[in-house]
Amino acid sequence: MRTAYFDAFSGISGDMTVGALLDAGASLARLRRELKKLDVAGYTVSVEKLSVNGIHSTRFNVRVGQKQKYRDYSAIRKIIGKSRLNPKVKENALAIFKKIGEAEAVVHNRPLDEVHFHEVGAVDSIVDVVGAAICLDQLGVTRCECSPIPTGRGFVDTMHGIMPVPAPATMLILKGAPIAPDGAELELTTPTGAAIAAALCVRFGPAPSMTPRTVGYGAGSKTRADGVPNLLRVVIGEKNVPGRTLAVLETNLDDATPESVSYAVQKALSSGALDAWVAPITMKKGRQAFCLSILCETPDAARLRDVMFEETPSLGLRQYDVQRFELPRKIISVKTRFGTVRVKVAVTPSGQERRKPEFEDCRALAEKTGASLEAVHRAALAAALKEKG
Repeated sequence: MRTAYFDAFSGISGDMTVGALLDAGASLARLRRELKKLDVAGYTVSVEKLSVNGIHSTRFNVRVGQKQKYRDYSAIRKIIGKSRLNPKVKENALAIFKKIGEAEAVVHNRPLDEVHFHEVGAVDSIVDVVGAAICLDQLGVTRCECSPIPTGRGFVDTMHGIMPVPAPATMLILKGAPIAPDGAELELTTPTGAAIAAALCVRFGPAPSMTPRTVGYGAGSKTRADGVPNLLRVVIGEKNVPGRTLAVLETNLDDATPESVSYAVQKALSSGALDAWVAPITMKKGRQAFCLSILCETPDAARLRDVMFEETPSLGLRQYDVQRFELPRKIISVKTRFGTVRVKVAVTPSGQERRKPEFEDCRALAEKTGASLEAVHRAALAAALKEKG
């Protein structure tokens, strides 16, 4: 799995992201060709090769030749949607802008489609966002991860006036992501940079176990007074662990009824959990209790933490990363005398196939025909094995 790890030791912005990806091997010529597929004009892009504290890096520049109108979220969505860009590039770019739009809508108390982006609706920000998506696609990246993000401190001058750092939109975009302390009197992370990380990165934390293939440094436009290089480092390579990193949320419940725990499990599953389960435990003083566990994608952890706090009497919970290893699998459909059943086919490391009829399909046919669940299951398995032969 080709992974990009963003080491944001000095924050992250849109131009730094594109610069780092170009420095890591993405083609500027191809980026220019792809950007022409957008219905946006009046700009040029260029790069500068710099040495920042002795580190070779790339600065990505977007120069706008004439005054451009600001665009709202719906206009940007149309520009990207109508373009001839690769579908994955469109998907990632739209996800980034949605993060920004949702945050701006909350900050300014306006409907999402009426949000005017101002700085991020300008041409240079559109080019930064779409450019980052294009470069990731060029490099074959299928997974993004990021370090904890420093935001800086102080104040920044915006179209709305003086704002604290991090800007209100930046703070909302980073909800659920770890923020690293940094005393720099500077805006280290912009709304665009925060949105790139929040929309595309499935995990935040230390660098994963991976084999680096290329490393790139993107230079920011400002110089830090404390001497720390204002760079974004991206490491691109293959993860050494073939597992999938997920989050587990756990809480011990000694004052919840079985009915309320059952409801919490169903609520978690309907809210995006990959799995949820309950185990009996004995706590201190011999109290009998439940341990409620939820397995989820890391970006969904914040939402599911809220579910656990809302739907259980818990005052605290635990969260940790786990690796999930999965056998390669596919779904086939087989015909039986009861009807069609989907069958999951998995392949073990030795090449043996395992076939398992989908329970919900079998149950639906059993209820529809009046046959026993076991009879439907046996018929589906026999049909699947026959198809194999």
